[in-house]
Amino acid sequence: MGRNEAMRRKVNEGDAIDVGGYITYGGAFVLPEGVFKEGKDYCDMKNDRWIWSIGRRKSDGVVLASKTDEFYQNAEFDCLWLR
Repeated sequence: MGRNEAMRRKVNEGDAIDVGGYITYGGAFVLPEGVFKEGKDYCDMKNDRWIWSIGRRKSDGVVLASKTDEFYQNAEFDCLWLR
């Protein structure tokens, strides 16, 4: 598990969601229905990385979380969250 104490604290207090355990697709985490929640922060605790963008793919509605800002201003996605 990662060493980022602020990240660990946010997850433990319920202010952040660790998405590191979800399957990946093209380097992004595939979020099952109901995982994305407004007002939360997102991270991959195992690798001490914050999630920078979350997008819903327009073609099929799949929600992906990325360690980059790739879903911001991406015509193929609705950007749901941006760090």
